[in-house]
Amino acid sequence: MDDPAVRLTIFAPGVLPRGYVRDLVPEIVWRFNLNQDISGFTRAFEDDEYLGPAIERWRGMKPVAANSLYETLMIYVVIQNAVVRRSIQMLEALFDRLGRDVRFDGRTMSTFWTPREMLRLKEVDLRRLKVGYRAKTFRRISEAFGRRSLDERLLREMPRERIEREVGDLYGVGPATLEYLLFEDFYFLDGLRLIPPWERKIMSRLLFRSSLVRESRILRFFHTRYPGYEKLAFHYLWEDLFWRRDRETIDWLEREIRRS
Repeated sequence: MDDPAVRLTIFAPGVLPRGYVRDLVPEIVWRFNLNQDISGFTRAFEDDEYLGPAIERWRGMKPVAANSLYETLMIYVVIQNAVVRRSIQMLEALFDRLGRDVRFDGRTMSTFWTPREMLRLKEVDLRRLKVGYRAKTFRRISEAFGRRSLDERLLREMPRERIEREVGDLYGVGPATLEYLLFEDFYFLDGLRLIPPWERKIMSRLLFRSSLVRESRILRFFHTRYPGYEKLAFHYLWEDLFWRRDRETIDWLEREIRRS
C-alpha cells in the first residue's frame, strides 16, 4: 500500500516489436485503471452508514475497462432485451464465426473480432447467426470504428461533453448505455442520471426498505449524500450486495430475483 508496484509479464509466440511493447504498457495501465486516485472517496465515506461496510470490504475498488470500447459495445448489444441464455447463444455464434482461438497455459480462449472483420459479413449473414435485429446495430457500430475510424484513445483525452457527443451519436447507444460507458470505460465517477427498472427495485429495498420508490428519490439520495461520486457509490453498494448474497440468504433479494 505504501510503495505500490505492478510487474507486467508479456507472453507471445515470438519476439515482439519494441513499439508494440511500448504501446501496450499505457493500454494496460488504462484498462486496469491504475492511475485513478479514489482515496478522497474512501476518506469521505468510510464511516457512512450505507457505504462504510462496503468500503471496508472493497477499499480501492474502481471501474476497470476489461474490454476495448468496441468490444464493450458488442457485449451491450448482445445483452439488450435478452435473457442470459439467449445472450450466451448469440455471443457463441459470433465467436464461432468471427473470433480466433488462442491457446495459452493449456487453455483455449476466443479473441474478439475487429470492426473490419465484422464488416466483411453482410446483414443477412449476421441474421443467419440468429442475432435478429442486432445485425444492423453490429454493422453500424463497426462502421464507426472501422471505416470512419472512431479512435478510443483519442476519446480518452477528450472532455466529458465531447465524449458524450461522440459516443452518444453511435447507432444503438441510448442514454442508459452512454451512462454505463462513461463509468466503465472512461472512469467518470459521478453522472448518475438514470436508474433502470431492475436496479430501481433493488435500491428501493436496500436503501428505503420499500418495494418501489420513485427514481427521482433514489437519484436525490445519491446526489445529496455522495456528491461527485454518485456512480461509484452506487457501484459499491450494488457489488457488495451481490457479494453478500453468495455468503448469506437475503430473503427480499431472492424474491426479487425469482420475479425477474
